[in-house]
Amino acid sequence: MSDKKRRIIRLIESYINDFQGKSVQEMYGKNSRIKIHDINYSTNTNSLLLEAVIVLGDVINEEVMDRKLADILIQDALIYFYPETSIKTYVRFDV
Repeated sequence: MSDKKRRIIRLIESYINDFQGKSVQEMYGKNSRIKIHDINYSTNTNSLLLEAVIVLGDVINEEVMDRKLADILIQDALIYFYPETSIKTYVRFDV
C-alpha cells in the first residue's frame, strides 16, 4: 500500500473515530470503532470503492448491525479528498 493511501486512510479514520467518535459509540456501542481496510480508485469511471470494517465493542446484537451511520461518516470524510467522485462503500462487521 502506498504512503499516500495510508495517510488518507489514517485521516479518514481519525475524522470518524476521533471527531465523530461519540456518534460511533452511541450507534455501535462502547469501545466500537470504524476501521478503513482498503481504498481503490478507478480512473476510468472516476469512482472510489472503500472497504470499511465496523469493529463492535461491548454491545454485540442485531440492533447495532446497521451500516447507515458508517456510510454517512465515510461520505462526509471523503468529500474533502475526492470531490466530484462517485463513492461506493463496502461495510462489514467484526468483533
